[in-house]
Amino acid sequence: MKKLRLSKVIIILATALIIGCNNGITDIKPQESSATPFASPELLESIADTDGVVNWKVARFFALNDLDNYRADNGWTGAWLSEYPLVIYNAETGNPRYYEFRVLQDGKEVGAISCAADKGEGSPVQYVLPFVHEITSKTARSVETSAVKLVDSGYPGRLLAKQEYGEYSRAVDAATGDEVLNEPSADAKVLDVLLGASKEELKLLGIESDDVYNSYVAAEKQKAEQLAAFWQEVDQLTDKITSMTEEELQEAFSAKSDSARGISQSVINTFTLNDWVDKTSWDHPPMYCGPNVIGFIMLGLGTKSGYANIPTYDNYNQLESYYYTIQNKMGEGPKLFEWFGGDSLNGWLNTFTGERYHLNTFWSIPSIVCHDWNLINGSIRGNQLPAISLRLPKIENIGGGFHYRTIIGTRQVSTKLEFTVLWWTVSIPLLSEGQYLMTDNGAEYGDIPSWWEGWSLYHFQAASVIKN
Repeated sequence: MKKLRLSKVIIILATALIIGCNNGITDIKPQESSATPFASPELLESIADTDGVVNWKVARFFALNDLDNYRADNGWTGAWLSEYPLVIYNAETGNPRYYEFRVLQDGKEVGAISCAADKGEGSPVQYVLPFVHEITSKTARSVETSAVKLVDSGYPGRLLAKQEYGEYSRAVDAATGDEVLNEPSADAKVLDVLLGASKEELKLLGIESDDVYNSYVAAEKQKAEQLAAFWQEVDQLTDKITSMTEEELQEAFSAKSDSARGISQSVINTFTLNDWVDKTSWDHPPMYCGPNVIGFIMLGLGTKSGYANIPTYDNYNQLESYYYTIQNKMGEGPKLFEWFGGDSLNGWLNTFTGERYHLNTFWSIPSIVCHDWNLINGSIRGNQLPAISLRLPKIENIGGGFHYRTIIGTRQVSTKLEFTVLWWTVSIPLLSEGQYLMTDNGAEYGDIPSWWEGWSLYHFQAASVIKN
């Protein structure tokens, strides 16, 4: 299954003293038939004058950095960004929430990069999307005349256009023009969920004690403080960024350029489970995520798993038979963590290992809104066993919903930004975060993909593998 990669909070700035050169990138424009209602410069400038709103040129600067980073992953060789973005508004407040720039390749819109318009939203780049939302000509004209607004209900899995009629509002699907009677919910911020939830709602999220609740709230407030400090630093650079010409931007963010962008990362406290890391390169057939994590956990355990005929070396035929046997026994469809009168990951792990191992969630019901890196880190190091993550995507309509992955390592990363203006070298500490070494099922036959991921990408539930 190909993952939708969301941008990490790693920000890279460029010097303004770059001699213009396009390095072969042409200023690609959308097709004439495109109904994409890009915002006008006048609208964007008026939005930029609002307190707490990111200047759209600053947003595009960060979007170009992520375009550069994700060219290879999404097949965007030679691609560039639209000059102007779409503006996505908060359906509740009416304030700008996202700028969506379109990725242009060979005259076509092939993707989108969505940035925060609200400084309180989070990291500068919110989504890197390998698709574009179609918009009908009628809807586009309505957006261009400000008769309707594109809103965040269900975004980015779905794009809606909304019109207000006094106390009454009407929403339509931007791609079809059909009225949407039941608007999907907008993606909520973790802190807002925590502060607004009742005790009964918190209990459903697995948060039953004041200590746990207070630790979550404190962690989210600390992130907000770090984010506010970051945007203060960016504010000091706004004039520098907005004065860069298109040629200077192309020089800085061309895939071929060796620009003056500078960033340094320090990594400490790294721990990996070698029995699993070593086997990520073994042959692996494409399969569903539930059977994949159970099969991979037992593969790392080897003969300690108690599973008959466990593969002990990298053999194509043996591994294919092993994984497909597990998938055939577990069957298709979603799997819970716990055994509530039906099959689940915990139940199957117990069964396959002869009750040698089971899964243990961190709360009575795994936390839906957030997780605790320290708990997962302590579990993996203490038990010397992996943890399973059930990813809760912000994007509800992509990839079939929830998705299981296996965590086989942890580390802490601090990022520092460095750039030069004339003789002045600036060094700014950015966010620090705990990261996970994630493994996933692949779309094609081959090894198991793995990568380091921080909390900024997804919220997920987690369960530890425990020896009985």
